[in-house]
Amino acid sequence: QCKMVDGWPVCVRRHGRSVSCPRCPRGTACDVSHGWPRCVPTKVSPRPPGCGDLRCPQGTLCQVVDGDPRCVHQPPSCDNVRCPQGSSCHLLQGWPRCVHTKVSPRPPACHDVHCPKDTTCQMTDGQPRCVHTRPSCDNVQCPKDTTCQMTDGHPRCVHTRPSCDNVQCPKDTTCQMTDGHPRCVHTRPSCDNVRCHKDTRCQMIGGWPRCVQTKVSPRPPSCSDLHCPKDTSCDIVSGHPQCVPTKTSIRRPSCRDLHCPQGTRCQVTDGWPQCV
Repeated sequence: QCKMVDGWPVCVRRHGRSVSCPRCPRGTACDVSHGWPRCVPTKVSPRPPGCGDLRCPQGTLCQVVDGDPRCVHQPPSCDNVRCPQGSSCHLLQGWPRCVHTKVSPRPPACHDVHCPKDTTCQMTDGQPRCVHTRPSCDNVQCPKDTTCQMTDGHPRCVHTRPSCDNVQCPKDTTCQMTDGHPRCVHTRPSCDNVRCHKDTRCQMIGGWPRCVQTKVSPRPPSCSDLHCPKDTSCDIVSGHPQCVPTKTSIRRPSCRDLHCPQGTRCQVTDGWPQCV
């Protein structure tokens, strides 16, 4: 027979010998049959059914009712309804319907109004109104020698004051106002449009422009005009360039070592050759 010993069930023979129940692995339990313990598999309780085990037909969806999955009809909605442009989906009596969208009326504008002559459309307090056009010179065509001017709020054609604005004079003449009238007079000769050659400039001689030679002041001589021989270098002495020996030079220079520019000649002064 079975007795609890130290918190464990133990089968004890009636004659006094006891049999210990072993520790069974996971998924098994100890069972004593005919006075001997053994490990037998435990009974696994079945998994409760769910919606994952059920495939519902189109138009229905799965719901768990009283612990069991059931396919119930899906309530109508606008989720999968595509309405044409200008309409939107609404549930009417439990069913989706496409109804026309209410469009707010466009506010009136001037292009909806045809105004009579001498009036133009203007927006007043959000409404188009035809108002009288203010007179102007825009559409007035005046005769020759007159121009349109606003006088007392009305356009008037008045005689144009003579000027040189629209007068085209021939060559060598310019327009000048004489006794209140434009006249083409001969242009006085000047140096304004005369281009002279290099080293010349324009001067008025006898009332006419002439290109005359420009007086060029002589440039003072410099070392750039002098070619010094070997072991000498150029130096300005008394305002003139001279070839003087360098510190390492031994031979004293002479006129045969000096190349003078055109118009000058070599002369030894104070023991040094120079171009004079």
